[in-house]
Amino acid sequence: VLAWTTTPWTLPGNVALAVGKEMEYVSYSTKNEFGRTETYILERNAFNRMKIEAVVNNVLMRGKDLVGKSYKPLFDYYSKDKTLKNRENGWKIYGADFVTTEEGAGIVHIAPAFGEDDMNLAQKQNLPFIQHVSSDGKFKPEVKNWAGFFVKKAAPLIIQDLKERGILFKDELSFY
Repeated sequence: VLAWTTTPWTLPGNVALAVGKEMEYVSYSTKNEFGRTETYILERNAFNRMKIEAVVNNVLMRGKDLVGKSYKPLFDYYSKDKTLKNRENGWKIYGADFVTTEEGAGIVHIAPAFGEDDMNLAQKQNLPFIQHVSSDGKFKPEVKNWAGFFVKKAAPLIIQDLKERGILFKDELSFY
């Protein structure tokens, strides 16, 4: 599931994804640079805007068909914590009316501590609340890879980590 963010430092605190229930989404498969077939899901207009080539197959669905599905978090610092309040509601896809298609993938990553829409969805759906950044703007010890790093300094390191693990689809954050 391709989610878009302008704040990569919030990704370790991600607890859910949001889609537009009535929006159309495309699930498509393509061969990666190593010849392995990979499948992605993103909103139909984003798919068209990105001019994705080498599609093996694609399936059209509504956002409501994705609601309730679970996903593997990019970072598992908190998802492994069996004592985390509301953990059972985390790392799933939810419908939300604030999802737009003007930019990004039409799928929004939800980090409740860092956005009004995120917090409202978290309260409505009883999502886990993760505050992975201390009041001085540095990652807390649980964020093992970048503990103590100021979030803006860690952003390019997070992007690099996603690239190295082969899970970054596209990097447009050249300002970092």
